[in-house]
Amino acid sequence: MALKRHSRRATPGLILVLLWLVGINLRTVVLSVPPTLPALHHALALSYSAAGLLTSLPVLIMAVGAIPGAYLVSRVGARQAVTYGLALLAVGAALRGAFPSAAALFIFTVVLSLGIAVSQPAVPSLVQAWLPERIGRGIAIYTNGIFVGEVIAATVTLPFLLNPLGWQGALAIWLVLWLAFTPTMKTSPQIGAAWFPDWRSGPMVRIGLLMGTASIVYFGMNTWIPDTLDARHAHNLIPLTLGVLNFVQLPISLLLTIAADAMVGRRWPFLLAGLGSVVGVAGYILAPVETAPIWAGMAGAGSSMAFILNLGLPALMAPSEVARTTGLMLTIGYGAAFFGPALGGFAWDWSGHFRFALLPMALGALAMIGLGATLPRLSVSRPMQPAASPAGS
Repeated sequence: MALKRHSRRATPGLILVLLWLVGINLRTVVLSVPPTLPALHHALALSYSAAGLLTSLPVLIMAVGAIPGAYLVSRVGARQAVTYGLALLAVGAALRGAFPSAAALFIFTVVLSLGIAVSQPAVPSLVQAWLPERIGRGIAIYTNGIFVGEVIAATVTLPFLLNPLGWQGALAIWLVLWLAFTPTMKTSPQIGAAWFPDWRSGPMVRIGLLMGTASIVYFGMNTWIPDTLDARHAHNLIPLTLGVLNFVQLPISLLLTIAADAMVGRRWPFLLAGLGSVVGVAGYILAPVETAPIWAGMAGAGSSMAFILNLGLPALMAPSEVARTTGLMLTIGYGAAFFGPALGGFAWDWSGHFRFALLPMALGALAMIGLGATLPRLSVSRPMQPAASPAGS
């Protein structure tokens, strides 16, 4: 008896859970490295320069790989692109721990970073296709997963350490869940659709720069809080200050799961986020060192709000080319995250004063206000439906 093939559908609740799990796994394997660096130095004779490259390499790969990720979405669809990305992530993470050598550590870090780079441009397309009337909420849930993954990596040291299967097994489980429960779509991917960013488009470049400002504030503060507090003879404040910077993202993302649909695409939330970032970075630079956790928390809140709301913009600004716009946005954003802290280091070396290391973060926070004020006015009440879903099958 012939069996009819039906398009599989999933409830919005299940889709949100899966997006949340994807967000978790896109961060834990990357940010689990810094807590293990002392052991890696001892086990693999890893130099400090090599350790710095190991921690910054994923950010560079995510910047370089975002546009190829958009190309993959145009060829196979967003759902398949995320599936391939998660598979690369699982393989790279598993093999990175299987071969005890520095060369294998770097090679498979590149592999898993490519998996992240492929997945990230596709997720906003999936949110647009599967949750067209809840774009803000879908993005907020996904980024909440990212932030939870960062916290897990920072606090548990090795993510999913307590899981009987280990973190490699956990990643494989989420990949199976993704294949089993995400809906298939009747429409096919837009083969041959534009995928390379239009660098001449002012609005597209503007939202890319807006993502860059949020990234430079967050990654720059994470990079320089330890050394700047050490230079101010406040080494004991490092764990608390870093903890507040990162943990404050969780309540912000939870708040936006409720309010993001009404906020995404509007100017005032970016102005608020920029103001919070400016006050946070300036307070951290100028205020007494004992108050550093407060100012770091403000900077973390502002940058995380801008990051979440920015991910929802491509679906509103360019409904027919979400992956293309997201690829440009992530390229600029992670490029700023990679080069911004390095510029701060050059400024510190040149000036001889720690405050100059934070100058790129202060400029990024100010630019966030200017870019938010000039954001094109977008309709958030009735998001446009794409002519053909980029989610693929």
